[in-house]
Amino acid sequence: MRTLELTARLLLALVFVVAVIGKLRSRTVFAEFVGSVRQFGVPARWAPPTARLAVTVEAAVVVLLAVPRTVPAGLLLAAGLLGVLTAAIVGALRRGARPACRCFGAGDAPIGGRHVARNLALATVALLGLLGWATSTGQPPSAPTVLLAVGVAVLLAAVVIRLDDLVALFAPAPSRAPRPARRS
Repeated sequence: MRTLELTARLLLALVFVVAVIGKLRSRTVFAEFVGSVRQFGVPARWAPPTARLAVTVEAAVVVLLAVPRTVPAGLLLAAGLLGVLTAAIVGALRRGARPACRCFGAGDAPIGGRHVARNLALATVALLGLLGWATSTGQPPSAPTVLLAVGVAVLLAAVVIRLDDLVALFAPAPSRAPRPARRS
């Protein structure tokens, strides 16, 4: 179970650190993120503090997951944050809103069911990581365990972070059916 806990910690830490860096890499990108927060139904005056709170909580998840004594808190905070973000996405979709997914900064893909599925999968990872932590023996992980956890976490984090690009890459090309001939 130590492998499960370590993989979950690394995967979530990678995803959230990229999310934080992506949103804070420039004032323009952060302003776009604040704008997308408004499109999720947050009143204009509350959008900037809500955006700052979201980034702060994402950063707190990374810190908590990095410190062995605070791993359970980090996993619970990650699951909770992912639950809130998922509820926001579902709420926006139900209202017919499709704001751009600014989860990792400057993305422009509109939110959709894949973002709900991604967040639910990550929340499940957090809860599985908590289960792995609770059932681990407390012994330091072996080198093969660490290598396996790092390899799996990096691969899965890349998929999560680049999900919109992967969907676009493998989406069917628009049909280019020939136009019917004009009748004279």
